[in-house]
Amino acid sequence: MRSVGLRGMSFMDVVVGTALMLTVFLALSGLLRSSLVVVSLAKNKSIATAVAESQMEYVRSLTYDAVGTAGGIPSGNIPQYATTTSNGIDFATRTYIEYVDDPKDGLEGADETGITTDYKRIKVTVSYVAGGRQFAIDLVSNYAPPALETSTGGGTLRIDVVNASGAPIPGASVHIENPSISPAVDLVAFSNASGIVYLPGAATSTDYRISVSKDGYSTAETYERNTTNQNPAPGYLTVVKDQTTTGTFAIDVLTTLSLSTFTPVATSTWDDSFTDASGIGTQSNIEVSGGAVLLASSELGYAESGSVSAIALTPDYLAGWKRAAIETSLPADTDVRFKVANASGAPLPDSVLPGNSAGFTDEVDLSGVPKDTYPALTLVATLATASNTVSPSLLAWSVEYQRGPVPLPNVTFSITGGKTTGSTGAGSSLYKTQTSTATNSLGLRVLSLEWDIYQIDIPSYDVVDACNTPPYTLAPGAELEASLVLGEETTNALLVSVRSGGTSVAGAEVTLSRPGFSETVTTSACGAAYFGDLAAASDYSISASAEEETTVSASGVSVADQTFYGLTFE
Repeated sequence: MRSVGLRGMSFMDVVVGTALMLTVFLALSGLLRSSLVVVSLAKNKSIATAVAESQMEYVRSLTYDAVGTAGGIPSGNIPQYATTTSNGIDFATRTYIEYVDDPKDGLEGADETGITTDYKRIKVTVSYVAGGRQFAIDLVSNYAPPALETSTGGGTLRIDVVNASGAPIPGASVHIENPSISPAVDLVAFSNASGIVYLPGAATSTDYRISVSKDGYSTAETYERNTTNQNPAPGYLTVVKDQTTTGTFAIDVLTTLSLSTFTPVATSTWDDSFTDASGIGTQSNIEVSGGAVLLASSELGYAESGSVSAIALTPDYLAGWKRAAIETSLPADTDVRFKVANASGAPLPDSVLPGNSAGFTDEVDLSGVPKDTYPALTLVATLATASNTVSPSLLAWSVEYQRGPVPLPNVTFSITGGKTTGSTGAGSSLYKTQTSTATNSLGLRVLSLEWDIYQIDIPSYDVVDACNTPPYTLAPGAELEASLVLGEETTNALLVSVRSGGTSVAGAEVTLSRPGFSETVTTSACGAAYFGDLAAASDYSISASAEEETTVSASGVSVADQTFYGLTFE
């Protein structure tokens, strides 16, 4: 029997064998890489644990009175933050120490001993980034005083963090500062599951400054009393000996307001007076000469007939078609007629444009041509003569159409919320959110705001139409898109929005009146009616009516500058 050697293997055998070996190699390589990653993660965790344990041992090696952080409550010399580098990774250490009021002898005012600083709690957190992921190790230890609990001589500072509905917010960052005492306080604590930061042992002072935040949430804080804000709300907190001072701060998920600005719909005109042939799409038996389209000529005279079509007109931001027209010069026995066609040159049917099959001699109303079905149009003209010695002349043609709204870029505006931070000595409110900004090159500005009611002011323009009319009531986590159509500024203007069941009402008749004045406007597709160039007065009356709706009205309406007013059908 003969043995089979390598020369007995086919080329396909070699390919299959190589592929199998490569598959096994890649699998082993992947397994090796995974093993290395696991080993690396384990090593980093071991280092972080060692760093945390070392810090905890150091803190517990100190005397009870010395256990405190620089800027913390209780205070001490232990840094709140430190960084250690090992294995090419930075390990950030945060040491947080707080007094604990043990519930066994009663809490706060119900404490049997009257002492709320029963013992200290030490929390060491070591965080690091490895492989693009965030990791953290936490160690917590209680440290009891060597003898009976003692009073620190201060009071208790309690911060309650709630949302817009008053429900607790856990995990909020609470920054507490007090530069007026020695040692000064500067620490960050995080609200517990009940939304509370509880700090017994706070030194008595009138200067506790609080700032509360959380990723993706609004912020809340205390405010300084100064020459402008003479009545801050809330002001800095005061801690009184053996008493609990509570400050409640409301934060919630941020909202998004997308504001777009546009020019109003306006009439535009395309025309061609045939100074050259650049506007001509197709032609047959015609020529362009002396600013006119004529029948083609030869030594035998003019052609009997010819045709010409314009390059298709495709307006951007098309709002509607209006009118098409031609100018002609017609010697005896000549004729020029035109038809309106789609972008491909096919004439519109008579059901869309009556009389189009026969053609038009001067102009035609295009307002009934649906823009969505026909976003592009062209004109096709036929020239004819009964004598080869004369030719009709097509001198010009034109198409009018409505264009808009068109994005209006770089519009400066200011937005002001209703929440205040206090008031001046004269009682004027100081607003928490008051921002001046502008739309971008596309006429858009996206704002991240806290829940509130916001007013909009746009200098140099009147808001003549709006989908979602100011003021804007933004709920936590809401996303609102608002489109404002801006026109020429007048001294005083009013924009009335009409709604029914939360929906804008288009086509409603809105009448604005006062002694010696009355004007009626039909609401837009966004349910808005604009009245411009008004006299400033506080005795306007407004009424709105629509099919299948009961007329609604209001009196004693004040108009000054740009005013927004809403009417709702019952």
